[in-house]
Amino acid sequence: MPRQEPEATQLRSFGTTLRLIRTDAGLTQEQLAHAAGVGRTYVGEVETGVRNPTLTSIWQLASALHVSPRSFFPHVEAEDGHH
Repeated sequence: MPRQEPEATQLRSFGTTLRLIRTDAGLTQEQLAHAAGVGRTYVGEVETGVRNPTLTSIWQLASALHVSPRSFFPHVEAEDGHH
């Protein structure tokens, strides 16, 4: 069953941001997957919005890319108004 909006939009947005950060870092999906301890297929599915990454996976991907997990959410404001 296809995911409903806005979840599908959120997953695609996350995946697009992940892909941009990965390519800016000069890494292939396979290199990122190895560094993060996940499968290459998993990285591809997250990047295309097919897979909903877990919090643990988000931290693993961020660590492998040497960025803050917050980097994956550039347009999300902190609830308390602080950045």
